[in-house]
Amino acid sequence: MSKNCITNLRHKDFYPIKGVGYEGFFRGYFYYENQYVTHENFASLFSNDDLISMEFARWNGEYALIFKNEDKTTLVTDMKRSIPLFYSTDKEENWIVQDFIEPHAGMKLRKESEEEFLVTGFVFRDKTLFEDWYQVPAVSTVTLTDKAKQTYYYSYVLEKEPESIDSFAEELEHVFHSLFDDLANRLQGKQIVIPLSGGYDSRLIALMLVERGLKDSITTFTYGRPGNGESTMSKQIADSLGLKWKYFAYDKKMWEEMYQSPDWKDYVVYSSNGVSVAHLQDFPSTKLLVQEENLKDAVFLPGHSLDYLAGGHLPYESIVNKDFEVSEIQTFIMNKHFRLWELSGEKSYASTTIGRGLIKDIEVYSNYTNERVTSIIDEWNWRERQSKFIINSVRVYEYFGQGWSLPLWDDRLIHFFSKIPVDLKYKKYLYDYTLHKMYPDFYPLPEKPGPENSMRNKYGLLYPLLRKIYRTKNLYRKYFDEPMEWYGIYPTYKKYVKSLTFKRDGQKYEHPYNINSFIVKDMIQMIKEITK
Repeated sequence: MSKNCITNLRHKDFYPIKGVGYEGFFRGYFYYENQYVTHENFASLFSNDDLISMEFARWNGEYALIFKNEDKTTLVTDMKRSIPLFYSTDKEENWIVQDFIEPHAGMKLRKESEEEFLVTGFVFRDKTLFEDWYQVPAVSTVTLTDKAKQTYYYSYVLEKEPESIDSFAEELEHVFHSLFDDLANRLQGKQIVIPLSGGYDSRLIALMLVERGLKDSITTFTYGRPGNGESTMSKQIADSLGLKWKYFAYDKKMWEEMYQSPDWKDYVVYSSNGVSVAHLQDFPSTKLLVQEENLKDAVFLPGHSLDYLAGGHLPYESIVNKDFEVSEIQTFIMNKHFRLWELSGEKSYASTTIGRGLIKDIEVYSNYTNERVTSIIDEWNWRERQSKFIINSVRVYEYFGQGWSLPLWDDRLIHFFSKIPVDLKYKKYLYDYTLHKMYPDFYPLPEKPGPENSMRNKYGLLYPLLRKIYRTKNLYRKYFDEPMEWYGIYPTYKKYVKSLTFKRDGQKYEHPYNINSFIVKDMIQMIKEITK
């Protein structure tokens, strides 16, 4: 017999739904069999029998669903966990389902989750930082009866198709036009905001929407130290397309004041939910933009994360045509993601609890060819870092009362890139080639990348030593060189240097990788103070 389920939802756009044999809540939208589905028509399209047998991988959109029938409660996230869901039990053994977790006195932290968060900036699989709370990961359903059962409904590890680059490029261009046609229809009458970094992804969003006649509805913005390269490129692209452009100067004093403000602490709790590091870089600019432009439920369109889907995160060593060992795959993933803090000395995370957990994730699969290994690497990245850290950054827009959409995480792109052979995906070769074919004035023709992109291949046995020397030198320099100026969260260079190492549970941590290294350490301390 299932337990009673109590639902407590924070976001205003979670709406009640009631269909044949079920009731629940829905937020977002999706396309299914050529129909556009929202809370308004959901119940008229789906019965309980439809939902319990549904292949949710066929729902293309940004949504979260909670539905209850006589037997159970089911929670569903979309392919990228764009809208998070969490569950726990209360003292009476009722299920509690929420779209947020707010830490309070008496909550206990999981040691393993704390380590994952400190090293990567997110918590793995269905855990959260808190012992009694769980999350619904990307591309998942969770059924709540007497126990909770989590299931992934789609795998990215699929067979590849042997087509020519021009054939794939033609198909990809068709996908782009299809998804941006749909997006343009959803955006009619809305204020549109594009964080325009000047990179390939945000540039593509601007180009496609201008083509669809939405230029007058678009505001673009960027930020950073005056004269930085990204803002210069952003301005050039905005001007060439005739788009409104806003720039927000960042300096160390601004970051110091922001980082100590009550707003920042409140936002950290709002956005993290015990899973993700708070997204820092858009926080000051979004706050100012909303105020200056008097934005009311505008739709922000960040360029996440087509560079990843297109193969930009794959190491060269993983695409070599050979059979791989599980330990090699573990190393590929750890080198990319387990790096916010290093263990002092020669110690590695490979033999720690979180390293052994990664091995279990990999061993779900077998037959470790380069095509399967690169898909395993990308799937882990997608389910963990992309969904919980990168995509979760949209919470910054929600915090300031705005909407968002993620066009470059459209499910059609996920399905497309899942079938692309690795020799065309590596370093985004197919993606960049397609962009050049579509917009030759905005994207150069790429050369097919090879081993020259691998620093390990280039420097051989010297690579670990050279990497350590470079990272150590960079640590002491970037307080002054960072174009976003965000190391100003430390008011003096002396305090910054003092923060470069710390001890925890008898273990020394060193070589912070980037600004998120400092934020996760401070967030853990903040949460411990709230929950003690």
